[in-house]
Amino acid sequence: MGIVAILNAWAPSRRPAVRREQGSLKAVRMLGAQGLEDARRQGARALEKAWRCTCCRSLLAHVFERVGSTLFLDDDPEVLAQAFEDSERDRFSARVLAACIVMVGRERVAVAV
Repeated sequence: MGIVAILNAWAPSRRPAVRREQGSLKAVRMLGAQGLEDARRQGARALEKAWRCTCCRSLLAHVFERVGSTLFLDDDPEVLAQAFEDSERDRFSARVLAACIVMVGRERVAVAV
């Protein structure tokens, strides 16, 4: 099973509507996409390529251990990359994390008091 299939299986079956301007999301911009749906297509391709790279594969294997089980659409991929050891990241790590964010991320919502 490829990483895209794993992430799709892990993601909620119904994706919530994103209220904020999609083009302002750093993960979307990092993938060179115009909106979230385009970013998901780009992200799927990036993850398939990443799975063939030894360094990126290690990053993907530990992503939820290092950054937590919930990714948010407004997360900064470059900041998340800092959670990995130097040996687990390279110049593509933030892009791989951006792909993970657009594939399984959810909108951040405030808890009602």
